[in-house]
Amino acid sequence: MTEGFWRGGDRVEVLRLVSGAAVYFPASVVNASSMRKNLVWVEHESLMVGGSKRMKEYVHPTRIRPSPPPFEISRSFVAGDEVDVFIDSEGFWVRGKVTANLGNSKYIVRVKGGDGTETEANRLNLRLHREWEEGNWVPSLESKTKTIKLKIKFRRRYEFEKGSIVEVRSKEETFNGSWFCARIVSSLGDDRYIVEHLRFKRDGDDSTPLRDLVQGKNMRPVPPLVQGKNYEPGEEVDAWFNQRWWVGRVSTVVERGSKFLVYFISSGEEPTIPHFNLRPHKEWINGQWTSPNKEDPPLKKRKPCERAEKVFNKQWSSSSLYKEDPPLKKLKRCEIEEKVFSNGTMVEVRSDEQGYEGSWYTAKIISYLGENRYRVEYQTLTTEDLKELLKEEARGSDIRPNPPQSACDRYELNQPVDAWYNDGWWSGRVYKINSDYTRYVVYFETTDERFVFGYNDIRPCHVWSKGKWSRA
Repeated sequence: MTEGFWRGGDRVEVLRLVSGAAVYFPASVVNASSMRKNLVWVEHESLMVGGSKRMKEYVHPTRIRPSPPPFEISRSFVAGDEVDVFIDSEGFWVRGKVTANLGNSKYIVRVKGGDGTETEANRLNLRLHREWEEGNWVPSLESKTKTIKLKIKFRRRYEFEKGSIVEVRSKEETFNGSWFCARIVSSLGDDRYIVEHLRFKRDGDDSTPLRDLVQGKNMRPVPPLVQGKNYEPGEEVDAWFNQRWWVGRVSTVVERGSKFLVYFISSGEEPTIPHFNLRPHKEWINGQWTSPNKEDPPLKKRKPCERAEKVFNKQWSSSSLYKEDPPLKKLKRCEIEEKVFSNGTMVEVRSDEQGYEGSWYTAKIISYLGENRYRVEYQTLTTEDLKELLKEEARGSDIRPNPPQSACDRYELNQPVDAWYNDGWWSGRVYKINSDYTRYVVYFETTDERFVFGYNDIRPCHVWSKGKWSRA
């Protein structure tokens, strides 16, 4: 890896000056196509915009280095060692020197630069200081002992990659037996990881995700997606409840299979769970997924000419089925091939209400109602009493998949964009731009209104047509 070339997905650290000290923020390169004019487009792991969105920015390659390796197994520090200390409250690494070993894996470190303050640090937040010079780490990484190399060579643990989305077994007594979703922030070696909760924040700070130290044996990848599954009484399942996955067994099928009573094995509770919040239970054993059920229920067979019931988009028009357009006639059910959109799939739904034309809202498919109509549950809109998410019927022609994520270094005048406004994405055009391309006035033709948005509150406008995405 050289300073002049980075690939999408590379884990890096970005140099910044904070209070006179040189610090490094963990980040990742967004993608190769984001590089322009000797600048690299990165997404920070700990710097946020608006309290919830990870900050993205262009930085010069000289301010970027690869993420250093995790600390060496069994390493301890003594007074005088040059180290990097991770300041958890700020989300960056800063160089320092160990001044005292307090025991119990705790140290006092004097920060280099700034006012030279001292801080107490846990072993997990320390690493040997190294410099990235001409494509190599100094001091070299080859100083590990042979015994450590042998330990790594013969280890059979599953290795989780930094940045991966995983599920973590809860260690709290109240949530025993449940799994929460997290992202791996860093690997500490010896099968230990720092993870960042996706749905839980620190106490007293709603803008900062909660972080935990987790052993690999208490983590697993996200299980493979299973669509269109029918569940029977006695079947073992995972149920999404209280923002966690719980292991349970189906006890009763209600409302024609749209909901289920599920008995939680660990807590003895038996809540009602919607179908889209269930998945077949699988065990992660020796790096592979296995099913605890003796045999999975057989897939329901459809008749040879049976049309798929869940319709989202026609892949073929009637004219594409013939070399010449024939006289109009009613097609047989099996002659129409359409794309299936499954229950639980996240989509965007277009509003046709007066005053809301041109806006799209994130929703989840609950069920197919027939005749190209769906029951959807909005993710940002609630009922009038604010007690639950709004559910309503939507036409298939007003539904599209979530648009692709695409980076744009800046937006130009009259460029079609989507702007986040009133809990949805509104289609408009850039009307005015400030001098540093950080704020934009967007004009909405459907409502004849103009509003100011920050860079992170708009996205390139995409059009979903004939089963494909294209830029507007």
